[in-house]
Amino acid sequence: MNLAQSPVDARARVVDLDTEQSMRLRMNELGLRVGAVVRVTQRAAFGGRVVAIGAQRFAVDGQTAARIHVEPVLP
Repeated sequence: MNLAQSPVDARARVVDLDTEQSMRLRMNELGLRVGAVVRVTQRAAFGGRVVAIGAQRFAVDGQTAARIHVEPVLP
């Protein structure tokens, strides 16, 4: 499953970032890295997602969200 497919309010663990190195570096700076647990807080336009990592929230565009592979985290 990828981040673009994750439902709202779902928690997921990042398992792979299929992006170029510069984008991966930027995501790491934001805390979006392999092993991070994210929560999808809302859907954005064109397949994007707003995700929360701890108290931090940011938007990810649809193309990037489709390249972030996640697995569900059960409560």
